[in-house]
Amino acid sequence: MINFKTIFAIALLSASTAATADEIVIDTTDLHAAISAQLAEGLEQMQQDLNEDLNAILVAQKDEQADTSVSAQRAE
Repeated sequence: MINFKTIFAIALLSASTAATADEIVIDTTDLHAAISAQLAEGLEQMQQDLNEDLNAILVAQKDEQADTSVSAQRAE
């Protein structure tokens, strides 16, 4: 995920390039690469967490359905 340090660095670079655009050319390739890597890592972690949560919900629903069908059979 993008953390506050990254956001601060982007804001700082934006402010400094706006103020001194005529004097200095800043190469932000490394910054873009770092942000992209963090974003990809965060998205991958979110996908993994989502898969785990959905699997847990599906297992819980199957268990609940199995318990309901067993109690319905016993009532007959």
